[in-house]
Amino acid sequence: MLKTLLKKDLQAMLVTITTDRRKGTRRSTGGIIGFGVLFALVFVSLGFAFFTYAALLGSSIGAGNWVYMSLTGCMGLLLGLFGSIFSTFTTLYKAKDNELLLSLPIPPGNLLLSKIFTVYAMSLLFCTLAMLPGFIYSWIEHAVSPLGVVLSILTIFFMALLVTALSCVLGWLVALVVGLFPKKNIVTVLVTLLFIAVYYLFYFKIQQILQSIITNIDAIENGIRGYAYPIYAMGRGALGHVPSFLAFAGIALAVFAVVYLVLSRSFIRISTRTEKQHMVQYREKRARQSGEGAALLRKEFKRFTGSAVYMLNCGLGTLLMPIAAIVILVNMKDIRNLLEMAKANGLEGLLAYVPLIAAAMVCFISTMNDLSAPSISLEAKNLWLLKSLPVSTDSIFRAKKNLNNVCTIIPALILLAVAAFVLKMNIVDAAAAAVLVVLFIMFCSAAGLAVNLKMPNLNWTNETVAVKQSGSVLVVLFGGWVVVLIIGALYWLLLRKVVSPQAFLYIMIGFFLVANILVESWLRHGGRKAFEAL
Repeated sequence: MLKTLLKKDLQAMLVTITTDRRKGTRRSTGGIIGFGVLFALVFVSLGFAFFTYAALLGSSIGAGNWVYMSLTGCMGLLLGLFGSIFSTFTTLYKAKDNELLLSLPIPPGNLLLSKIFTVYAMSLLFCTLAMLPGFIYSWIEHAVSPLGVVLSILTIFFMALLVTALSCVLGWLVALVVGLFPKKNIVTVLVTLLFIAVYYLFYFKIQQILQSIITNIDAIENGIRGYAYPIYAMGRGALGHVPSFLAFAGIALAVFAVVYLVLSRSFIRISTRTEKQHMVQYREKRARQSGEGAALLRKEFKRFTGSAVYMLNCGLGTLLMPIAAIVILVNMKDIRNLLEMAKANGLEGLLAYVPLIAAAMVCFISTMNDLSAPSISLEAKNLWLLKSLPVSTDSIFRAKKNLNNVCTIIPALILLAVAAFVLKMNIVDAAAAAVLVVLFIMFCSAAGLAVNLKMPNLNWTNETVAVKQSGSVLVVLFGGWVVVLIIGALYWLLLRKVVSPQAFLYIMIGFFLVANILVESWLRHGGRKAFEAL
């Protein structure tokens, strides 16, 4: 039975690659290979970033000692927790198939273990992403025995096991207190944003942190030895010291076993518990009639604000763009000094690129909002209810696109207006940049819906799968980045000598206007047929 459950969860994780969700059939071998290559490229790109961090750390303290290995392991621990902690609660206790599976003659312990396997798979992915590049840098810089290579790789698996145990503990604590907050989605978002703030603070302070590590390396060594023995054992074990490796592996297994035993005693009670509901006092008020467009848009907003996973993974740009505007205002004096220095040094020609660069940067940040990309998938088994409403398919599409447009265009224009003020852009250039940004966001909204219609997932048991592990979200998010980068590279490398920045700005307005018309045309015909066939 456990083998069957594990197979089911593994298939659910790989369904984006192996299954055409629109047709409900298995992809061709070429399609599976293509999606596998796409995910591999994303993984390698992110791994290169961690390799750069490892090179900075290794060049500072050396890459052939246990301190370097321990700090690399700490990075894996932190990234693993950051990547899996917010989905653990939903995966363990809020999966849509929990009640069905509990009604079957399946031992609850086996069901819990299969759910933990999903958490372990995510933890292993993030630990590998953070630790393997660091280990590879160590192997390149210092001679290492075959035993050391093997133990280093095995260390990643046991670190993922430790991360899984800690994530399950935190998910268990969330499950115990989640009913205390009537607005638990907002609480989840706020806590997550706090973690994100800490992450970016760490990212921007990396040079100072490395310098502090170099200055206090002796104190760090003593601290790890005395107060974090598992990390010390992990570092030595990754270098090939067998007793230390066995000690770390034993600690990871023991912690996981204890966590599993504790969770198994409360799994049924928590997963079947009726959460405390917030009592709302009825107040009589006059109902106001609204059109179908407003009603559908209101439905989309309620779906968006009712899911912490949806808000955090697809709407983060709505928060980041105003923050970026504040940062620009705070640093206005320094930015304007740079512009004055450019003029003083005879670089006035570069200032002509300012409107184009400002528009490109706002477009790049706006791609972090991809609310339309999973909007069809999130309907799941309730899609028939939406299709049964007396509204047109075009109205449904328009509401899903407008959710992304409203949440993205307003903060994007605020950011662009602040940038235009600080950079002293003239009215014409600022207006042209604003038109380009709006057309680009509308294109991304329509393209996200189109991609989701081609790559829907209506059979998920956990909305995290539809939002975080969705092929359509991946394509739209990274596709938006790629579009901005490719257009910028083409202009700078091939066209800037023959096309002025202002002229190219207007060319891009025309380009995205045509792109919008083409995507909207497909939605009205091919998209409508695809939606009706779901």
